[in-house]
Amino acid sequence: MSVLHYRRSRSERRYRRSGSQHHHRRGGSGRRPRAPRSLAFLAGSLAAGMLLTACGGSTDSGSAGSGDGEGDIGPGIAAPKDLKPFEFGRPAGEKPDLPKRIAWANTSDAEFFLQITNSIELAAKERGLEFVTAIANDDSAKNIEQIETFLQRGVGALCIQPLDANAQAPLMQRAIESGAAVMSLVTPPSTVQAVADQYKVGQAQGLAAAKYITEELDGKAKVVYFNNDTIEVLKARHQGVLDGLRTAGAGVEIVADVQPPAITQEGGFKALSTVLQKEPDIDVVLGGDTHVLGALSALESAKAVKPHMYLSGIDGDEQALAEVGEKGIYRASFAFAYPLMGYAWAQFAADWLEGKPVPQVMQFNAIELNSPETIAAYKADMKDVATTWKNAETYFTLLGSVDYEHRDQYINDAA
Repeated sequence: MSVLHYRRSRSERRYRRSGSQHHHRRGGSGRRPRAPRSLAFLAGSLAAGMLLTACGGSTDSGSAGSGDGEGDIGPGIAAPKDLKPFEFGRPAGEKPDLPKRIAWANTSDAEFFLQITNSIELAAKERGLEFVTAIANDDSAKNIEQIETFLQRGVGALCIQPLDANAQAPLMQRAIESGAAVMSLVTPPSTVQAVADQYKVGQAQGLAAAKYITEELDGKAKVVYFNNDTIEVLKARHQGVLDGLRTAGAGVEIVADVQPPAITQEGGFKALSTVLQKEPDIDVVLGGDTHVLGALSALESAKAVKPHMYLSGIDGDEQALAEVGEKGIYRASFAFAYPLMGYAWAQFAADWLEGKPVPQVMQFNAIELNSPETIAAYKADMKDVATTWKNAETYFTLLGSVDYEHRDQYINDAA
């Protein structure tokens, strides 16, 4: 199955079909994946439902662990809870008797997933861990089969992303009960969850647009926003964008706040083409990169591009960054440090196996990339994650603390 890519030259945009190179370390099948959602949409699908908050307060929630061995560790943290900032360098405690092996249950061979793969492998090698992985090609049944294989073989840590959360959860629970650390992208139950504060992500995008409207458009602008409100928790991002825009004052008019028919560039193209029929004089378009790139295509197709326009997206898609680098009307993309997340997972896995504490939450900071210079710096950081790890607080806010001895403090908001 081929993957639909939307390519643009300076003079035209066109759809083309191209194959995606199959790539994995071990496992997987030869079937081509569907055109994948971006990771930011995956993260958004559950992140705002996260039960933990970033406020100060005790990280203790009662029992420090049963101490009776694997398989009897209780329900985890299943109620709202405040978490303190994570502190590196705390003393080690009891060590698990588990293989020094980290497994990555990948679901797609999309480039950003492979960047995570490479980062996990790099840190695993540095810390003396065996690294195993498999790609499910968006096939839930294969994903579950691959995770089962990992668990039967034995792992010290399991890295996982959402594909079928209901099917994955029992296996994640089994891994936790075995004493392994489960590193997840937003889905519970897990030892460490990587999440995003969707309201803050949206607010950052709205505030940046408001600043441009105030400074460059005399405080007046007709705005189109592409929401994804059928993904329940992305409603928080939606509200953040609107609140950020309001700081520009009464001259901001939101002429369309719509959800495109699909999370594809074609969906964004169709949605903005429809808007332009009623509102031909728009000034600002905001949303995820996938939709906004499609909107840029629609503006070019309709010959409606004007130099003063402001478009921005969320995700840090490569094509969006290329547009920002051209210094045209695509002014910014808000990116997330997914390669650094992979590197962190393996570092924390190694710490876990040494009995050291690891954070319970890795909260993504949205990074505004609005110039060739900021893009170059971001890409350099993601290429050299081992060095960037020394300043990880730029890209993540680490919260809470848990170790093997107190492994009952896993996150389980599904309980």
